[in-house]
Amino acid sequence: MKHITYTRKPLGNSRFLWKQKEFALSTFNCIGDDTERTIREAKEAGFNLLEVGWGTHEKVWEAVEACEKVGIDLIFQDLTVMGGMMHRHLHRPVDYEEMRRIAGILKEKKHTVGYYVWDEPYRDDLFAQARKESDLLQECDPEALLFSVFPPSYNPGPTWDNGQYAEFFEEYIRRVEPPVLSMDCYPIGNYCRLYPGLVYTDEQQLDDSPMWLDMTVARNLARKYNLPFWFYYQGSDVYHAPHMEFPMVRMMMYAAVLYGAKGLQNYTLTGKCHLPKEGESWPQNWTVLLGSGGKGEFFDDQVKIHAEMKALGPTLLALSNTGVYHSDDLQVYGKYGEIYKDYQENISESTLLSAPLPRRCSAGEFTDGFGNRYLMILNRDFYEHLDAQLSLKGNYRIYEVSRQDGQQRVIHDNTNTLPISLNPGDAILLRLQNPEEEPFTIEYQNP
Repeated sequence: MKHITYTRKPLGNSRFLWKQKEFALSTFNCIGDDTERTIREAKEAGFNLLEVGWGTHEKVWEAVEACEKVGIDLIFQDLTVMGGMMHRHLHRPVDYEEMRRIAGILKEKKHTVGYYVWDEPYRDDLFAQARKESDLLQECDPEALLFSVFPPSYNPGPTWDNGQYAEFFEEYIRRVEPPVLSMDCYPIGNYCRLYPGLVYTDEQQLDDSPMWLDMTVARNLARKYNLPFWFYYQGSDVYHAPHMEFPMVRMMMYAAVLYGAKGLQNYTLTGKCHLPKEGESWPQNWTVLLGSGGKGEFFDDQVKIHAEMKALGPTLLALSNTGVYHSDDLQVYGKYGEIYKDYQENISESTLLSAPLPRRCSAGEFTDGFGNRYLMILNRDFYEHLDAQLSLKGNYRIYEVSRQDGQQRVIHDNTNTLPISLNPGDAILLRLQNPEEEPFTIEYQNP
């Protein structure tokens, strides 16, 4: 069978030298009691990028040296010197010469590849300070990744309740001009108690979650500003979750990919995050690693899904999302559902699918810019297996993109129905081709 290699377009903000070379598999905080052991185990779990969000000064610099020794990339943050978390640290005098000195040191480190400039800026003064520090660090280290993340809609500041979320999200992009568009959302629990009445239940799962609204806005802005979309998913107990099983984590990871994500960021690796002001750890359950050392409840499953993402990664980096469609049982909570209607894409607009989707099923459509079309199908259910027949708008040759090796293999040569069998929280990536054309497989390479 004919095999074609395409060179995909560069990913990243055009004002930066930094460009994304591989699908990012990161975590907000890589610090445990034994920093080097934690970083070694994080690499074993399949992470290819680490962060030291909210780390204490001593632990941050331990992480820098450990990443050099272990051989894994790091995004640096030291809140005693630079950057901030939401509105915190604006009271701290900023020593710009000290920032320059530190950037000079870190520029020589092979595996410190970037700086965590600001965690969740959400208002004008925070945008201005984040941009000022980003510009200084870019001057000092032109090839660095100058990372920041925008908050979810349930944090104080811009929300759907005050009508500012979408507006401020776009203003953040305009003002800070980040190299990637990253956002976070941790929906299993009680949403920081900021959505009155909205609490996770096993019966409703995420059918009513505003996560879908937030993620749609992020996807749209990433497309508009030509930025790679990264997503922080909930990888542990955050807001008093009653329990966590890994299919919950898996579903959130694949949901982000469904919306075109080029990076997945775990919150958080060990549950040993330190709140910036109090300096005490925020204990969490159901983690990949234990803060005291060793492998947590989710380690083996995280290894497996990271291997899948690495196999799919070269293809995912080349794809642009053109639409996301959900089964009718997805009804965003309360008045937020009315807002979602203005963003929601109807399956009648799909170019590939012709019938309503089965219960808790979602589909994402993609193109690679070379005329090839892809389809991802997601089982949103955390507990039930999905077996269904999807109707297609026409006959297609269908290739599955393997989650073992990333290669494309024909699974149906000429069909207008697509049989789907997916475990809870699982997904499949397919390429659809006109059956009258000569069959061919595809791979993508970096520019």
